[in-house]
Amino acid sequence: MSANTIAGAGGYTPGIGRPLRIMIVEDEALIAMDLEMTLEDLGAEVVCKASSASEAVRLARQHQPDCVTMDINIHGDRDGVSAAIELYQLLGIRSIFVSAYGNPETRERAASANPVDWISKPFSEFELKKALDDFSSSL
Repeated sequence: MSANTIAGAGGYTPGIGRPLRIMIVEDEALIAMDLEMTLEDLGAEVVCKASSASEAVRLARQHQPDCVTMDINIHGDRDGVSAAIELYQLLGIRSIFVSAYGNPETRERAASANPVDWISKPFSEFELKKALDDFSSSL
């Protein structure tokens, strides 16, 4: 069993019997690719990627991810906090915020999205693994 996989070999998550299904919401293509590779290395399944709040909500309805990695400063007229709140209130999907914007005011605004964790950019594999492990243990 690899020490890098979340909650067991191949990303298998006890309680749901499969790898975690993750949606990435990030408007910077290189960061989105880095997140995707890191998540897959950790055993998660990246089911879709979005670069705006409206796209995130549409794709979440379609793909039903378990969790979302959410940037705050994204394309469109709404930010990632707004998207995370909508995803949580409408679909019960929680977010791991991965952003350079994690000031107290932003965190307070995002509280109603029931975030899993806040990770500052640049992120590390260790931080992402910890957030995924914390999320997995809550299932």
